[in-house]
Amino acid sequence: MTQSSDRLDRIEALLERSIVQHNQEMAELRAGLRETRSIADSNARSIQAWETRIEDGIAEAEEVSSSMSANTNTRMEQAIADTVQMIADLGQQQQEATQRAEQHKAEADQRFEVFLAEGRADRAEMRAAREANEAEHREWQKRFDQAMQANSTEHRAFTQNIQTLLAEIARLWQRVAG
Repeated sequence: MTQSSDRLDRIEALLERSIVQHNQEMAELRAGLRETRSIADSNARSIQAWETRIEDGIAEAEEVSSSMSANTNTRMEQAIADTVQMIADLGQQQQEATQRAEQHKAEADQRFEVFLAEGRADRAEMRAAREANEAEHREWQKRFDQAMQANSTEHRAFTQNIQTLLAEIARLWQRVAG
């Protein structure tokens, strides 16, 4: 029973460490997601700002020259394309982080199921051992009761024999004395 209890204690400790590690990983992932959202929000504000700048740049470029307009548009489109690419990259990173979190959770769940199955197997073994011990105890108790009954019967017979013997001695003594 001590080994099973120790084993259950080890299983509980492993489960607790696994849960703590899982919670830490989830906290890190949440922090990463918050950072990703913050960057995405900042990028969205940048895009809005760039849209305003583009419109202003177009108006200014039309005033200055049409060749400058084409150059400015190209730079703005490139900046927007870069921003869109950055947002796509951040989305990809977020998706990868989510997949890693799901994988860690699946691994933790699998370890938990293994520990749970082992705990159940240990419990079944302990139950079987307890039932075997109880059956052995009942058998021992039955033999003990039978031995006590035989001893009691033997004691009564011995007491009767002694009483008979003492009565015989008293009768003989009276005969000799009388």
